[in-house]
Amino acid sequence: MIYELRTYQLKVGCVPEYFKIAETELLPALAEHGIEPAGFFYTDIGTLNEVNHLWAFEDLNDRHERWAKWVADPRRPEIMSRLREIIVTQSNKILRPAAFSKLK
Repeated sequence: MIYELRTYQLKVGCVPEYFKIAETELLPALAEHGIEPAGFFYTDIGTLNEVNHLWAFEDLNDRHERWAKWVADPRRPEIMSRLREIIVTQSNKILRPAAFSKLK
């Protein structure tokens, strides 16, 4: 199992708008392609206006196949266009759990 941590820095005050789009449009569309978050977070203390997604995949091939289906989805350009208007930066990391991690 691997995990993908995506961190988005948003324009000031845009977390509620981002969450609305994510909850009502983005996440339902992703779920149709087998992509569901293991966690979806926002920063309460520290760097503000930051959202973090944690996604679980069997391996890099599984990750590639699922994201490729989303890239081909005809709804993607419109949804992503609205999200890009409020995203300042994005960072993606692939994480592998330690042998003693509760998440495997």
